[in-house]
Amino acid sequence: MRRITILAGVGAAAVLASAGASSAMAATPLNYKVTVVNTTPNSLTPLVVSVGNKRGHLWRSGRRASPGLAELAKDGGTSQLEAEAERRRGIRQVFTTRRIAPGGRVTFRVRTNNGTRRLSWATMLVSTNDAFVGQNNYALPVRRGKAGRADLRIRAYDAGAERNTESAAHVPGLGAHGVGPSERRNVRPHPGIRGNNDVPASQDWGRFAARVIIRPA
Repeated sequence: MRRITILAGVGAAAVLASAGASSAMAATPLNYKVTVVNTTPNSLTPLVVSVGNKRGHLWRSGRRASPGLAELAKDGGTSQLEAEAERRRGIRQVFTTRRIAPGGRVTFRVRTNNGTRRLSWATMLVSTNDAFVGQNNYALPVRRGKAGRADLRIRAYDAGAERNTESAAHVPGLGAHGVGPSERRNVRPHPGIRGNNDVPASQDWGRFAARVIIRPA
């Protein structure tokens, strides 16, 4: 049964005005320029980027990696994670960027509104077994000008889908593809490169693996 509420008088006008203002606020267009800087000695694969609402999670720390995230983190493939994101409730936009060389950067624009301003992305560190860098469900700032800017440092994560052998037989950056020994662990912060096998310690990235600069556009 459809419920109808009848309002009258000044109070009703105020409620309707408030509701109209809330709707207008939710539909307010928001535009951003987002720059991701690779601060590691590793190359980064193309980013899978999604934009949505609070339900629009591309991945989650502490949860088991989806098949698409595992594919990205182990071998750099983007297609499966893109397909998952397109089916996921709460995600409204999905796209990929180009890859990023060590010390390089990529810039993309996000055109959305106040109701769907949650940014997520993920990219593989190629000289690892299944390390990736990313943000999940980050709330883009709504203020204009300098107050709406953000400059963030981003950590690397272990997808928990492949053992960290650091062997040339298993690491894509050293020529291997899709052949590493699997494991079943949750996504967690990555411990970094140990340097006790074929991947040299010089490929380690320290505390952070990327810098993200967000500007209202």
